[in-house]
Amino acid sequence: MNSLQKQYDLDKHTWDECAETYERQIVGGHPDILAFENFEEDFLDRVLRHLSQVQNRPVKLMDIGCGSGRLHLRYGAKTQHITCLPESHPLYALKQNVPELAFDPLIAEKLREVWGIDFSANMIGLAKEKLETSGLNGNQTIALTFEQGSAFDLNEQSDKCMPLAISLVNSIGVMQGQAGAVELFKSMRRAVEAARGIAIISCYQQEYVQSYGLGQYESTLDVSGQPVWMIPDTYASSQYRQIPKSYKLAHSKDLTLVVDVFNSENQLVKKGHQLQREPGRTERVIRTGDIDTYSEYKSHWYSFRKIDDLINEYWGTENSFHFKTKYLDALRAEPAQLAILDYGQHLNQIFKSWKVL
Repeated sequence: MNSLQKQYDLDKHTWDECAETYERQIVGGHPDILAFENFEEDFLDRVLRHLSQVQNRPVKLMDIGCGSGRLHLRYGAKTQHITCLPESHPLYALKQNVPELAFDPLIAEKLREVWGIDFSANMIGLAKEKLETSGLNGNQTIALTFEQGSAFDLNEQSDKCMPLAISLVNSIGVMQGQAGAVELFKSMRRAVEAARGIAIISCYQQEYVQSYGLGQYESTLDVSGQPVWMIPDTYASSQYRQIPKSYKLAHSKDLTLVVDVFNSENQLVKKGHQLQREPGRTERVIRTGDIDTYSEYKSHWYSFRKIDDLINEYWGTENSFHFKTKYLDALRAEPAQLAILDYGQHLNQIFKSWKVL
């Protein structure tokens, strides 16, 4: 078994194990992560509206590393008018209570399918459950589909639709290291090239590991495990669950973390247990961008230059764009970057209006 496949299998097991906790603590949790996800969704809304106006084909949105299906829920709702729903329908109440899910006529005009792929069966299960709970498991105006599989094996898309392939919220960082990143770039290009579509990768920058990354992983250690730069490791095993007392927000100077420790029967073992950063290990994370925890969770924050190198080698420069997202939204998207492959130059006009070209 080659090293990429071995890491793929390990990561798949890790994500199957943490799926429900991830949904609760990350998707519905850390303020900085939620802010960035909201930025991504607003950005994607604007791209879809623009595509609806400048090209004639229907759009197929491909969510690469779709997780628990947040985009399926979002666009399933945004393409369905509330007046077409009975008041007893679960989506009726959801749309009333969440303004971001209001009907969008421009998006509804061209978006025909949201397709997602993820290697975690448990994540796909959560996504399907989410759609069923919201009443989006049938009879909506667009297809909401999933596939369990590898992001490295995307098929070439037909030109009957405009393929818009996206990999959001640092999914590239949990795709089996730099060998996986290369495979993702190649796979996304293969998916959209023949159909003259668009590929977008959104990820954090290594330059912000110290100001954003350390605190995020420390604050969510009950999801991915105790970071290896935090000591002591007394309760770092799978026999215990450590619940942080509060979130660490961006630019926090706090070098410690206070947690309550529970055993596998959810019984309190220790209240107010204090962890602290070990200087040498912390410096290594900042220097390399490599995130490791005691539960074998691995992630990576790529530098702006590294993503630039990947774009140049695997996408080329003729149809590619790369910029720091803080230029679009400094408050919500300070630590991230966007890599975009745009066959057909569909987005030139909108990029010029945003002054990123």
